[in-house]
Amino acid sequence: MSDWISVEDSLPISGQRVLAKYTAVYDRRLCTFWYDDGGNAHFVEIHEGDGKGSQPATHWQPLS
Repeated sequence: MSDWISVEDSLPISGQRVLAKYTAVYDRRLCTFWYDDGGNAHFVEIHEGDGKGSQPATHWQPLS
């Protein structure tokens, strides 16, 4: 896998599945990245279709 990308430097494409890294909540997890209607970025575990489990990620990696 490639190096971790800071969310301050770049964000994935909306709908892209990525590996996301967190501070204090999770070490890392498989997520889908998306923007809500207000333009807010979300990293949501792929099993959470409603987005309620979204957490602020610090870094991410593309899966391929």
